[in-house]
Amino acid sequence: MNGPFGRLARFWRRIHPGRNPLARRSDRVEGVLPLVVVLGMLSALPLAILAGGATYRGQAATSERQHATRHLVTATLTENAPAPTPATDNSFAGSGSSGVPARWTALDGTERTGSIPADPGTAADTAVPLWLTESGDPVPAPLSSSDVTTTGILAGVFCWLASAVVLVTGYWVGRLLLDRRRGSRWDHEWATVGEKWARS
Repeated sequence: MNGPFGRLARFWRRIHPGRNPLARRSDRVEGVLPLVVVLGMLSALPLAILAGGATYRGQAATSERQHATRHLVTATLTENAPAPTPATDNSFAGSGSSGVPARWTALDGTERTGSIPADPGTAADTAVPLWLTESGDPVPAPLSSSDVTTTGILAGVFCWLASAVVLVTGYWVGRLLLDRRRGSRWDHEWATVGEKWARS
């Protein structure tokens, strides 16, 4: 039988030898391996959910601490931000500048100056948002709710994919070992038959 149904039937007979008297123990072991992989992947789902949930809670706690200790103010650029430089492929290199002089007012009312990130090409005297510590120093923006959610989801997906890779690798290693064992036994049996023919 050819076509997709024929290949499916051959695959089913390979993983499920049933009562076939010609099926060897290694054939039956190989038939169990896909079931082990599928069950392992299903069992990894709760673990992935737990890992994603733990990561989400940890990131949410970090975000809450950052929002409690970081404050948003408005800074004013004192110089023009460097314009984006054309790259060799007709695109523009760099999506932001990390060293544009600016001034801002700290929480205690004192005026501060320093270098802050700004979009390339931003003109001087432009007001840009700036996050500060309680001491008035610039810091990155706190984690947003979307950042927390994305990190939790990615952690869960990565955990499940890692489990899947381990299971699939184990499946192929198991098949390789079984094939080698069958090949070795086949060579041994042929050698035995050859000796019997030589004696007759």
